[in-house]
Amino acid sequence: MSKKKIIKVTLRIVFILLILGWIYYYSGSHPSETAKLVEVHDDYLVIQSDASNGGEIKKLYISSKSVIPPLVVGKEYYFVSDQRYFQRPYIRFVED
Repeated sequence: MSKKKIIKVTLRIVFILLILGWIYYYSGSHPSETAKLVEVHDDYLVIQSDASNGGEIKKLYISSKSVIPPLVVGKEYYFVSDQRYFQRPYIRFVED
């Protein structure tokens, strides 16, 4: 193989990996919901949506980018989370 062909194949692989990385970075979902705060742990919050009907309980993990005000257990908050493929749901921000 010539040097030109090796460089061409390498650049093609790098370009494809950049596109796949970009798609992965901007993929995923950003669900939002009003839910009751059930528990607070060091690295995640436990919330319950539709608490009056015994709704679903979820864990939302805290990241370095999470914007979280002081919280009170038992109170309802508006949670916006971020979940990409093959990852846990992380908190983007919480509002009163």
